[in-house]
Amino acid sequence: MYVVKFTPSKFLTYSLHIACNNQALTVTENIKFLGKYLDCHLTWKSHIDNLVNELSSICFMLRKLLPIVNLKMLRMVYFEHFYLQISYGLIIWGSTSSMRNVFIIQGRAIRIMLRLGPRSSHRGGCRKLDVLTASCLYIYGLILFAVKNLNICQTTSSVHGMNTRQQNKLHIHSVRLSSMQRGCLICFC
Repeated sequence: MYVVKFTPSKFLTYSLHIACNNQALTVTENIKFLGKYLDCHLTWKSHIDNLVNELSSICFMLRKLLPIVNLKMLRMVYFEHFYLQISYGLIIWGSTSSMRNVFIIQGRAIRIMLRLGPRSSHRGGCRKLDVLTASCLYIYGLILFAVKNLNICQTTSSVHGMNTRQQNKLHIHSVRLSSMQRGCLICFC
């Protein structure tokens, strides 16, 4: 059994000793939980690094399938493997700066499927294949999350009770930590 002590990156750290049934638990900085790699500062760097490795393997698979199958089949393989890897938990880790690496790998996959050169733009390819980019998937996921959970959101009118033009907009709470500011649950606190 492992224990992760979550702390802001600029705080001083201190040692942590936890025992369960007279057995000391190991304190670690990175752990895999529900398919996500969490680190003690919630930067998602270890998760993105692992995801990029998996996506690179999927690009290799697409490249090997390219001479064997048609574009329709490649698109099916893309959605079955690549899309599922990107979209799993995207609203949690999608606001990180490392998202750029995922976008680069996605461009590589689009170029492979369309038989484009390594320096060709994949912007038109996304439209041709009806594929959303990783950043568009992130925005779409946040919108779906907000729509499905409107019953627990606060509106501006419920916070101050005044009849204003902004009364039906979602109220965003102010928080101190930047990791909370970038999170998807800011309007639900």
